[in-house]
Order: sequence, then structure tokens, then C-alpha cells
Amino acid sequence: MGRNAGILSMKHVLFVIAAVSVWGGVARADALSHMPETRGTLSQALHSAKVQAHQGVNHQEQRTDEENLRRIGLSAETVRDGLWAVSHRPHSPCAQYIRQLTADAKGSSAALLQSDQRLVTYVENSGICER
Repeated sequence: MGRNAGILSMKHVLFVIAAVSVWGGVARADALSHMPETRGTLSQALHSAKVQAHQGVNHQEQRTDEENLRRIGLSAETVRDGLWAVSHRPHSPCAQYIRQLTADAKGSSAALLQSDQRLVTYVENSGICER
């Protein structure tokens, strides 16, 4: 009977440990459920980013982009339509080309600006930025 008592006692100890573990987990989950959410949800973050993107760049930066794009050879109409595409259709081919040209125009690399002349010609002649 000594051996059976040891096994029975061991089962009790394991049962108590399991019960304490479950109880601790439930208590922790309950405490977490009552805590206020410190950060917004993913959809709220995406909405906020979309609103910020829609608001666009400040006017001075937009004016600089317009001047730079005109300086590298784009027409005023293509610049206007291209910057509209960047704000309203950011995944369009026009917006992608305009972002590339804007970034290159901000730099001072003559090699980049020279290689962009083919892209400028393409954007102007293809009508890809026409609305």
C-alpha cells in the first residue's frame, strides 16, 4: 500500500500543479482583457496612412517637384497630371515614373538626369499620364 499511496500522492501533486497553471493562465488572460488597448488596430493604422497620403506633400515641396520636373523637360500639363497621379493613383505606371523622375531630379547626378531623358521622352510621347 505504500507504493500505491506514493503514486496516488504523486497524481495529486501533478493535479494541483496543472490546476494552478490553468488558474494562473485564466487570471492573466482576464487581466489582459481589462487592459485598455494602447495601439490602434491595423485597419486604423492603414486608414491613417491613407488619409495622410491623400493630404499629400506640403505646397512648397510640391512646387519644388513641379519646378524640378519642368527643368528636366516635362511639359506643364504632364507635370500636373503626373503629380495628380502620385496623389490619387499611386500604383499607376504614371505615378511610378513621376516618383522616379522627381527623386532623380532632387539629386545632383548628371548621369541620372541624362539617362532620365529617355524616360522623359517616353512619358511625354506615350500619354501615360493623361487623365
